[in-house]
Amino acid sequence: MKKNLKKTIKKITGLLLPIILLLSLFGCDNQNPRAISNPTNLTQNISAEVPQGKPCDEAFLTSAADFSIDLFKQSLSEDESHENLLLSPESVLVALSMTANGASGSTRSEMETLLGNGTPISEWNAYLYEYNQKLTNTNDVSFHMGNSIWINETENLQIQEHFLSTAKSYYDAFVFLEPFDNDCLSDMNQWVSHETDNMIHHLYSEISPNASLYLTNALAFNGKWNNSYTDEQIHEETFTNHDGTSSTVTMLNSSETVFVKDDHATGFIKYYEGEQYAFLALLPESGMSVAEYAATLTGESYLEMYENQQSQEVLVKLPEFSYDYTTELKPALQQMGMHEAFSGSADFCDLTESIPLKIDSVLHKACIQVDRNGTKAAAVTSVIMDKATAIEEPEPVCVYLDRPFVYAIIDVETGLPVFMGTITTL
Repeated sequence: MKKNLKKTIKKITGLLLPIILLLSLFGCDNQNPRAISNPTNLTQNISAEVPQGKPCDEAFLTSAADFSIDLFKQSLSEDESHENLLLSPESVLVALSMTANGASGSTRSEMETLLGNGTPISEWNAYLYEYNQKLTNTNDVSFHMGNSIWINETENLQIQEHFLSTAKSYYDAFVFLEPFDNDCLSDMNQWVSHETDNMIHHLYSEISPNASLYLTNALAFNGKWNNSYTDEQIHEETFTNHDGTSSTVTMLNSSETVFVKDDHATGFIKYYEGEQYAFLALLPESGMSVAEYAATLTGESYLEMYENQQSQEVLVKLPEFSYDYTTELKPALQQMGMHEAFSGSADFCDLTESIPLKIDSVLHKACIQVDRNGTKAAAVTSVIMDKATAIEEPEPVCVYLDRPFVYAIIDVETGLPVFMGTITTL
């Protein structure tokens, strides 16, 4: 009987092994960012080329800084509510660059001018590929980035193969095909939540009835301070809001070692673990609002300020804060010179020739939490496309962030801001 039982088990095992092997090969996709049941995942069907990265040189740094600072300035000037502002220039840059690969003619030229000061998009892809690899190659902090393209299945769009290949090769983008209905709305919001480490749960409240594509970038940052705070450094203190009112806040007191300044602001750099990323704060001179200070900034002046950092003791007061911010970037981008891509004359034939497309809106949402432990931040940018028609030790300086200020989370090697915002009210 035992002999027969062994034969039976061996026979069953022999039948199950091929089934298990088939399930392991075809039943799950380990590269899929999450289990999406409704849309068709086209990613594995797209041929990808081996991306050729291009090291971040002065041309890239200048272009990326110009874009980041211009976007910050324009967004601040468009916002008359005086609320705390928060953007991820990096997220917006990636989402628009991915989209620019589908533009042609003067639409492409306009976007290349905005994004890379005229750098051809093929070269810009190589820059961003190299830079994004560097940003996400971290050990001591967590930095995650995800890209996706959502295609309206009901419109039978014929997307150009080279566009999808570039998106997959240089932006590691997942491509989904799905009817743009409530299920798709839920799927896109779930993707955003997953890619931002559940820091942004809800980006889309509805899908535009005319939408044909959503091209989305998401990123999430989580870093602990290199030097943690002790209980003795944490006090309840006063913060003066932009309107002159006062708020009681939890203030983190420390002595930092990197001092920065320009003609109208003083500030400091505080490192996260591993010192690949840092928190940069800039306090405008007395009597100058953050908007007035932002108006004085340029990409060149920002990089110059960063490069001229000084090793000097800085007595710092940093309030704990957390908030989220949602904005439509179309007005800011138009002010920055990107007009045709939003108009009926937009040319995105390198994306599809099925129907004429234009960018309807560029939705951006970001959130941040700065406290005694470190910083968590996340951002999502969605491009929504519709049919167109040391010698002597100096005295320490003080930078007390007890009134409105500008801040950024920066990549230490380049100084480029990954996140950039203002605190005007606490």
